[in-house]
Order: sequence, then C-alpha cells, then structure tokens
Amino acid sequence: MRILTLTLLTVLFLSCSEREDKLLLGEWQATEVLESGDSLKLDPAQVGFLFRPDNRYTFRSTLRYEEAGTWRYSKGLLMAQDTTRENSLERVVAVEKLTIDSLEIRMLSDGEEQWLILLKQQ
Repeated sequence: MRILTLTLLTVLFLSCSEREDKLLLGEWQATEVLESGDSLKLDPAQVGFLFRPDNRYTFRSTLRYEEAGTWRYSKGLLMAQDTTRENSLERVVAVEKLTIDSLEIRMLSDGEEQWLILLKQQ
C-alpha cells in the first residue's frame, strides 16, 4: 500500500510539474475573433497558429497575411518575434486560458482590446 501511494504521488507530481508551454505545441485554429467584446466580421477559419517544439511558429490570418518566427512563453505571456521581416519587434500577448485543447489570447490592437479564441487541431 505504501509503494502504491508513493507511486501515485510521484505520478501526480510529475504531471503537475509538466511545463505549461508544452500545451502550446501543435496547430491551433481560431473559432472566434473579438474586438471590444464584439465579434469581428471575418472568417475565423483563416486565422491560426502552428507552434513547434523548436520554439518556431507560423501564423496565418485574413487577407493572406502570414508570418513566422520564434516564440517563448512565461507566466501567462506569449512572446513572438516575426523573423521574416527586418526590424520586427517582439510582440507580447496575454494567454488568458491554455488547456490541452483550447487557447484564449488577449491583446491590444490600435488601442482596442482583442481576443482570439482557438481550438487545437488533431
């Protein structure tokens, strides 16, 4: 009984100590894009991310906009730097929710609060 309890505690500790940024890995598809609480008139299926284990990402959006670069995650903040354009500044957005299958990002765009709601693709 003691060995079983110790084993269960060890498994629980290891699962809790898994790095949260590992949850970002994979392909994400937007389901909703909000600005100041209202849904934007765009097709969210055009918006998505791919986060790779080597800390590289790709992003696609409306009007055939694409970028790629490096990413890092720390304490609820996602930092990304587009390396396809010269002199690109690192962008920082707040990760409000991150689970195995959902991601909610809050950011400012032209002084307006925007939310990006995404689901992980299989």
